[in-house]
Amino acid sequence: MKKKSKFLTFILSFVPGLGHIYLGLIQRGLLFLIATALAILSAFFIELLGVFYGPLPLVFLPFIWLAALVDSIILADRLNRQMLEAKPAGTEYVPTSNILEDELKIQNHKIMAVIFSMIPGAGHMYLGQMIKGIQLMLAFMLALYLSDFLNLSLLMMFLPLLWFYSVFDVLHRVSNADKLQDTAYLESYFPAGELSGKAGKYIGIGLVVVGCLMILERIVLPQLQIMLDSRFTDYLRTGIIAILFIAGGIRLMMGSKDRDGSKDQGHKNTEKNKEDNDNDSVKGDS
Repeated sequence: MKKKSKFLTFILSFVPGLGHIYLGLIQRGLLFLIATALAILSAFFIELLGVFYGPLPLVFLPFIWLAALVDSIILADRLNRQMLEAKPAGTEYVPTSNILEDELKIQNHKIMAVIFSMIPGAGHMYLGQMIKGIQLMLAFMLALYLSDFLNLSLLMMFLPLLWFYSVFDVLHRVSNADKLQDTAYLESYFPAGELSGKAGKYIGIGLVVVGCLMILERIVLPQLQIMLDSRFTDYLRTGIIAILFIAGGIRLMMGSKDRDGSKDQGHKNTEKNKEDNDNDSVKGDS
């Protein structure tokens, strides 16, 4: 087997993945090719939807290219060094496609999981965590749909949060593969497969709010725009959203005060019980 040219590897690596294919590391090369294609398709998809700045995913291309270039040069050097070390010992040369197969298999698994995590939920599905993957994907698609249907730009802020959470959660899980458990994110709200009262309350409030916003956006406001000035409808939309935020903030403050009051009462009861026990012990000694 001829020595692999580092210069030719460098030239081919200008297309991410071709340098690895030249080295015989087909799977590694396909990973970088898939990552490049996914970044380009994501930019096209986002531009088509018009939800973000379209070329944003193209920012990842220089990083993918640099990672593929450096990785291919390092692997070419390792392959050539292993080939030279094997010859003096009189051992039979192992094909380049099998030299680092065991070592790269784990790395390829991690890289593939991260690549799939670019689509929220897909990385978890690749790791076999179907429940979590479906939940993340549904949450992302639902936020995307509602932000467009209800014309609420506020929901757009949740999309990057879900995206970054998906990526970093997959990174954490592939680093701790022995602790993987396919449990639902909201499992604490569904004991024994049933909806708890707390979860049912919040889900019900959310559905009522979304339903009211749909009626307001699609039925009430279009009729008001016909009868009144368009600025009035803009003020009304802003006012309703502001009222919802104010009501939610007041509810949270009241809930926190109730919890603080119950904690203080519990602390007082504990101190009182302790004093009673001390008094009883003193009486018993006397």
